[in-house]
Amino acid sequence: MVSVHLTLTRKGAAVKHFDLSSKTRSSYYWIKFAAASLLAAALAGCGGGGGGGDTTAAAPAAPGAPAAPATTSITAAAALAANDTATAPTAAFAVVQNAGVTPVTVNSPPTVNFTVISDGAVVKGLTTSNVSFIIAKLVPGTNGNPDQWQSYIWRTETATAGVGPGGTPALASAKQPTTDTKTATQLVYNDAGYYTYTFSTDIKDPTKTNGVVYEPTATHRVAIQLSYTNAAGETVRVNPYFDFTVDASGKAVAVTDSSKTRKVVDVSTCNQCHETLALHGGGRVDTQYCVLCHNSGNTDANSGNVLDLRTMAHKIHAGKFLKEKTGEDYTIWGFSNAKHDYAEVGFPANLRNCAKCHDSTTKNAAGNPLNPQGDKWKTTPSKEACLSCHASAAGSTWNTIHVTSLKLGASASAISNASCADCHGAGKTWNAEQVHWIQELENTKLYQHNIESVTLTTKPTATTAGLLTVKYSLINPATGAAYNLREGCAADAAQKDNAGTLIGVKCNTNYRWWTTTPPGKPQDKFGTISLTVGVNDLFTQSTNGDTVSTASSSAAYLGADDGARHYTLTVTVPKGSKGNARIVALGSVAERRLDPVSRAPIGAVPPVGFSDIANVPVKNAIYEFNLDTGAKATTARRQIVSNDKCNACHAFVGIPIKPEPGSDVFHSGVRNNSESCEVCHNWARAGSYTGMADGSTFNESWNFKRMVHAIHGGVKRTYPYTHGNDYVGAFGKNGLLLADGVTKLQTVNGGAAEVINYSAEVAYPQGPNNCNACHVNDSWKQNGAVLGSALVSNSLSKNSAGTAYTNPGLDRFLASGACVGQTGTKAGLNLACASTDWTKIPVVSPKAAVCTSCHDSGGVQTHVVNMGGATFGTFTQGDLFAGKVFEACTGCHEARVGALKPVNTVHGLK
Repeated sequence: MVSVHLTLTRKGAAVKHFDLSSKTRSSYYWIKFAAASLLAAALAGCGGGGGGGDTTAAAPAAPGAPAAPATTSITAAAALAANDTATAPTAAFAVVQNAGVTPVTVNSPPTVNFTVISDGAVVKGLTTSNVSFIIAKLVPGTNGNPDQWQSYIWRTETATAGVGPGGTPALASAKQPTTDTKTATQLVYNDAGYYTYTFSTDIKDPTKTNGVVYEPTATHRVAIQLSYTNAAGETVRVNPYFDFTVDASGKAVAVTDSSKTRKVVDVSTCNQCHETLALHGGGRVDTQYCVLCHNSGNTDANSGNVLDLRTMAHKIHAGKFLKEKTGEDYTIWGFSNAKHDYAEVGFPANLRNCAKCHDSTTKNAAGNPLNPQGDKWKTTPSKEACLSCHASAAGSTWNTIHVTSLKLGASASAISNASCADCHGAGKTWNAEQVHWIQELENTKLYQHNIESVTLTTKPTATTAGLLTVKYSLINPATGAAYNLREGCAADAAQKDNAGTLIGVKCNTNYRWWTTTPPGKPQDKFGTISLTVGVNDLFTQSTNGDTVSTASSSAAYLGADDGARHYTLTVTVPKGSKGNARIVALGSVAERRLDPVSRAPIGAVPPVGFSDIANVPVKNAIYEFNLDTGAKATTARRQIVSNDKCNACHAFVGIPIKPEPGSDVFHSGVRNNSESCEVCHNWARAGSYTGMADGSTFNESWNFKRMVHAIHGGVKRTYPYTHGNDYVGAFGKNGLLLADGVTKLQTVNGGAAEVINYSAEVAYPQGPNNCNACHVNDSWKQNGAVLGSALVSNSLSKNSAGTAYTNPGLDRFLASGACVGQTGTKAGLNLACASTDWTKIPVVSPKAAVCTSCHDSGGVQTHVVNMGGATFGTFTQGDLFAGKVFEACTGCHEARVGALKPVNTVHGLK
């Protein structure tokens, strides 16, 4: 992966930087952006976000006499696209160095020489408003401490009275690294094509550096917060940096040995979730810049919290976990005393997955590791990093072990990092890599679904069902050996397989226990072969890629075993089915819980709860074929999103998010790619016990395209998107009824505790307008869907007491006429339907279904209906196919030149 540290301001759209210092946002919007931004955009460090903030390029300076040969060299280098500063920030130094100009000289205050190249030429006319500089040295680790950067330039933050925890500052003042103080005369343009900046701080004078001693032989780093305007009128923000030592003459010598510097996280890893990490007003876009301020000694005076990146970044990402487990509100007061409370931040992967950020395997275009020190978390543990997640206060498990029992020190602060390495260092029993081992993630490599063949044995007709024979296996991909899908199942003398052959065992799932003792009564999991086909002739009109309906499924262990652990199932195809169908093999393997260090089984047998088992997700397998010919489909459904893009944030969809072993995950890890999710989450899937929280009596749509947008787009929503709420009323995103501010989202089954409020739980870690974050091939611009999304459920389920129906849209379902052969009454609690006529189910039309999943206000609903011709529950799926609904949204919003408000422009996308 090539590391590109670039921020572009999209024309016609708000700048996508996390500018948290704005006072114009609502408080809720403020909180959500704070949660999404990774680091405070205006933390009380680095000069409070100053410098490089004026992004308007000054008028070009008058050219002077050429200074050959530097002029020739730099001009030639500028013509090469590979040296464009926007995509190759470090070329700002490399080009001048190759031209014979020393990038940095330290004789009293340092001087820095750099160039800025854009569109094939040197950018002239920059002033100190376009740049800010910082310089630090790398202090080698001793006594168990890791290497760490130490800034030469500091300032004192004086806490504001009344600002702090409980209204009282934790400290009267605190020291903080910052950027160099600058005046207009410090930056000079040289006619040879480069700039010279002279620091105002003399880093050789310890009275000017907060006591930090200048060491010329140590590795140093100088970095620039740089902004300029390119030929397209876009503002470019980059952070060029240069690592060097200083020779006897004061000239910089570039550090080329990666072991002599420190790089544990590359910003490209951050940008997998954050798109463009842009902090302090948008000018700081590279973690290699961040560490030059956020290093040892940096403290927020108001909260007293440490701003060392080792501690701060971990605590921000663990914010919600810390709040739930220890009650800690990790809070920082930043620029203009803006409060940033990170207790709402939930990491979208497992917190034990250190490698998610500290990736040591990804390489740049030159084949060099992006993070040469990315594995330091395995070899050099430190309390600054580890105790950011592991609670260490008196009474905690950590404190009891390390302070009370081992007596390593009187408190956590008194314990040396050297003590950590004794137990947790490289090769030690409790090495961090061992302790943080995630069974559900690591053991996925042991399993692979295979759909070996699909045979259409009986073709479905308009009046008769068809039959499919599916051959499949679950194998170890490393060896090819097939697993016994009946291993560990309970004896059942009467149980037969799908072909009618007695097998003598009954399973709830594909259980594979690492022991010969079978579980007594395992929890219900999924190990099924699922089939997606059309319900009847009407829905074969779905020719543009809509998933239609889940038809039938069967537990995988019920397949007939050929003796080599390859199984065959016969699956019924509903009558009237035509076109292409999709077979999905899905399931998770419930392993006995293993100790992360010894890998010995520790889960109870039979399992008592989730702490005894690990639901290891098996990547779902897909097989598409034609129901008319029986042949494997030659044209697959168009790809809309990328599973790799989901996993860029989630590491592996289907593993637990919470760090504690045994934490559950949705569908027990069974569904783990978009192709299988949409098998069930199709147009007909509406929340059987979940209603919209906008005051209507519609069921919430769980159609995949609507559900995923609503879950991730909470920051744009007016009303919360929930799972479980059946209380009819308009709610705020805080989960309280707007009418009284007291009544909570709730379900008749379990009360408020059973409701998931995604708008409060999920803070998307980048701007919600970036469709490309998930979509591929510009699929978000395409107009392919023809099916509406059901807004009414046919569920007749009752609460646990049997005293009420849980379907908040039940009256709409009955009134629609979709309940065919209805008997009984709602009042009598004895309703029954012979079948469901899906053509009569009220829907939201296809385009509106997506757009209103984020833009859900009443005003937008009125707009899409009155201006766009959409329907929101007033027409049915049958009406759509009868041509009674025509969505005219593309007239204004299609992504094309000439459209009034094309979606790409509105979303700030090109």
